[in-house]
Amino acid sequence: MVTERTAGYVDGQTPPRFVPSTRFTLALLVFFAFVVQYSQRVNLPIAIVCMVNRTVPSNHRVQLVDTKGNLPDRVSNNIDDSSKGKQSGNTQMINGLFEKKQFFWNEEQQQDLLGGYWAGYIFTQSLISSPLPLGGWLATVLGAKWVYATSLGTSSLATMALTIMYTMPNTHVILIFILRFIIGLAHGVLFPATVALWSLWAVPQERSTLASIGFCGTHLGTSITMLTGGLLCRYLNSGWMYLFSMSAFLGFTWLVLWIWLTADAPNHHKTISAHERDYICSLTGSTGKKRTMSLASIPWKNIVTSKPLMALMVTHIANLFGLFFFLTNFGKILTQLLGLPAQLAGYILAFGFFLTLLSSLTSGIATDHLVRAKTLSLTSARKLFNSLTSFLPALCMLSFYFCDHTQKLLGIITTLVFLASSGLGYGSGYIVNFADIVPAYSGVIFGIANTFASLAGFIGNIIAGKIVKQPVLAQWRILYIIFGSVYVIGGIVYLLFGSAIPRKWAKMQAATTIAKQDEALSEEETVPMNETI
Repeated sequence: MVTERTAGYVDGQTPPRFVPSTRFTLALLVFFAFVVQYSQRVNLPIAIVCMVNRTVPSNHRVQLVDTKGNLPDRVSNNIDDSSKGKQSGNTQMINGLFEKKQFFWNEEQQQDLLGGYWAGYIFTQSLISSPLPLGGWLATVLGAKWVYATSLGTSSLATMALTIMYTMPNTHVILIFILRFIIGLAHGVLFPATVALWSLWAVPQERSTLASIGFCGTHLGTSITMLTGGLLCRYLNSGWMYLFSMSAFLGFTWLVLWIWLTADAPNHHKTISAHERDYICSLTGSTGKKRTMSLASIPWKNIVTSKPLMALMVTHIANLFGLFFFLTNFGKILTQLLGLPAQLAGYILAFGFFLTLLSSLTSGIATDHLVRAKTLSLTSARKLFNSLTSFLPALCMLSFYFCDHTQKLLGIITTLVFLASSGLGYGSGYIVNFADIVPAYSGVIFGIANTFASLAGFIGNIIAGKIVKQPVLAQWRILYIIFGSVYVIGGIVYLLFGSAIPRKWAKMQAATTIAKQDEALSEEETVPMNETI
């Protein structure tokens, strides 16, 4: 019978220190990688506020303000003199390094530009881009180090290329869409590659801590970009130029450190101590050898018949179905339903993402502490925190049911609780659990689950578009019931069938054996029928 492994000693020695260590350094670099990714993901949604001139009718075809900040005569005639003099007092923009430049994109063009990222992001993860989810497959076959480097190197170049808009006599929406598509395409491999990376680097007793350190970079990147982006757009001419440039420069800086300080596996790292290397390899089964992976080599029957894995995929999809929808619609909820000023709503969401970071990090550290102290088994800890990240948002749906402009404080508190509880899944819930139970195939299987989860997120927006015709609570209540029910179903399924015990067929050694058997079988199939074997 398979049991949860808790041994922490190698050759009679105590485990190597955690700080400082090579694995802790790797976690910090993963953390900054996600800060870079999310700063590049949300920079356009923040910057577009100051990139678009909203004083011109939406059907106007002019698409630029010249680099001196002047409008074409036929446009300026449409703008009343009082609107020209509104930049005074607190709203007065200082010069900065650039002159003011804005664009006349209608709502459809804006939505196309914002959707370009997600088109690329889903394409990379989906089965359309390759027979297997690209991020997990590349990380398994080529190694996560160069998947990371190529991903953020490409996205940083594309982000820097967005600044070309400042010098263009005309801004072509198609070009900007293509650049955002490339950024999403590059970022789509990171989450599956991260899951594959920790299956090699993180021992079970430290996996929650290491993963939570890395993943909380997503929340910090979002929070910082929302705050700095708003300030840059408010107080500097063409503030969007600074936002794109800073996101790209941050990526280039990270890239140098990543290539210098990391390796695909402990066996390949040049400066890791022998004690730390042996400690990690003995408990993860990592050999450092590159593995081939094809559709035929993956034990699909074991995957689809594994109750813990199917339960994990259900809760993964259920959680992201709600999370993706609300992350893109909290602005509407706070401003349209609760009647809060847009600037205050931005501060609330920035603080909420910081709470997500804290909950992600503390849940990961708490899980490893509880498991090492033998207070809880790893399975029990996973079920505890995954239940919190599923059932607390469901309760938030119930609370939102009663929130309108007369219940502003309740709405704000509910929003913060939702964001804080959502981080628990990143620190010690469904995100981390793939490396626990299917370490050899974690990147690929996570990629498959994340594809369906991302599609579910888009379906949520489609459903909302069919139900909500006006920003009124009565119509939003239907959505709250739907999303609350999905959260509860995902939480119950995992509570009943979830596990953190690695499957026998999904351990590193088992996967290597299967690959060798497939290789031998392929060689046998090439032997002519009239020859003896």
